[in-house]
Amino acid sequence: MPANVLEQAFYKTLQGFPILAGQLKTADSGRQYIEIDKDNLNMPVYTDTHCDLEYSVMHKSGFNLYKLPMDLNNESGVPIPSGLVGGKIVPAYFRIFRFKNNSGVLVYASIAHYITDGYGYSRFMNRWAETAKSMQQQSQNKTTPLVVRQYIHDRSFHDNYRSSETTALSASVVESATASSGWFAKWLTWLAPETRGRIFKTLSNATDRSCSYFHVSSKTLEDLRTRVQACAPKGTRYTINEVVSAFLVIVVGQAKEKANAEWWNRPVPQILRTLSLNRLGNPTGMEFIFNVNVRPRVSHPEANNYMGNMVETGSLSATRSQIHQVPEDETLSALALQIHQATVLSTNKEFIGQRGYLMNSKPEYCMWPTWWFATGSKKFAVSNQTRFEHYGMDFGAGIPSMVRQGPHAFTDNLYIMPDHPDTGGFVFEFMIPKDVETNLIRDNRWMKLVDRYGSCQ
Repeated sequence: MPANVLEQAFYKTLQGFPILAGQLKTADSGRQYIEIDKDNLNMPVYTDTHCDLEYSVMHKSGFNLYKLPMDLNNESGVPIPSGLVGGKIVPAYFRIFRFKNNSGVLVYASIAHYITDGYGYSRFMNRWAETAKSMQQQSQNKTTPLVVRQYIHDRSFHDNYRSSETTALSASVVESATASSGWFAKWLTWLAPETRGRIFKTLSNATDRSCSYFHVSSKTLEDLRTRVQACAPKGTRYTINEVVSAFLVIVVGQAKEKANAEWWNRPVPQILRTLSLNRLGNPTGMEFIFNVNVRPRVSHPEANNYMGNMVETGSLSATRSQIHQVPEDETLSALALQIHQATVLSTNKEFIGQRGYLMNSKPEYCMWPTWWFATGSKKFAVSNQTRFEHYGMDFGAGIPSMVRQGPHAFTDNLYIMPDHPDTGGFVFEFMIPKDVETNLIRDNRWMKLVDRYGSCQ
């Protein structure tokens, strides 16, 4: 991938995604928005560097980003200021690493979640790849014109789904939002974004977390889904995502509870040294959050062109008795049914509209969960990334040999990624405390599903 072509294609693509050069602003009303000022653009960081590593070394390590000569851990979904740009929050980071002897290239990309979600990230990356490939073909006198695409960046897009009247459903959404937006969340919202980012950065760096991945074959997951489906109520069809999430409620929940019990038995000096926000929380259970693919579930013809945040989440408040169940087919079916019902609710149009309104107009609504995921908590989030065409990106040298989420600022998260098409199956990338990871690896019920595992760091 020639450096000049890659860079030119990047800035050409950026013209269709002006929101990536915007600044996070807060209006007097408290509404947060992205300001795009052509005279004062907040440009993404873009660098192209050589590193003294052979591609084979990185490939063998599973593309362990910690082997690179630069700290990438702080450029993540939480809007965090970087010393590279004088403490100002930058919307995105793109870094190209060219390996020794021109043996390969690594493209590192990170876009702040306040700008877009995983779908918007995927659209940008695939468009960048399309553009770079087209430019190279044109230089070789091949004619493959780019398909014209129009993207929507207006964050009021959610208003298409808002009801003009307050119904019982939208009222319940408002009530749940109010319950999670106390004085502390409002104080965080009141802070300047740069100050809030520094707080998140400090707490995130202090959290003990480990990045690891586990590969599971497609057949293994389909076999599990088929067994659990046999126990489902008539007329209900579980997805693999719902069944896997049900399994994780039990094995991750138990791994976290064991780690917490072991942690509390440490000497007092250790407790004082590692002040434990991630060890506190609801002692009666755990909150599991599942990102839901909304765009194909709504009827608006432009939904697939909307690049703002349209992430909807279903949640399950698992009790301790649910967490301590044996993951048999019937118990998994009961949990999968709850997750299925939460998914159906989160894709209700009125819910989407009301939640979008709250996210844009009442930022304290999302501040509390952001705080908990930056510091760690008795919550766990599952994000299925298999729909984002990660292996559709061809910059002109073929599709990627490997795609990884890599380390990031959030803890207590799982990303489900597709593996390379030649391999098939799925990669489960966990960002969890090290002691939780240790307990997960000791759980034979989980490890029986896994073909192989390794560390991302």
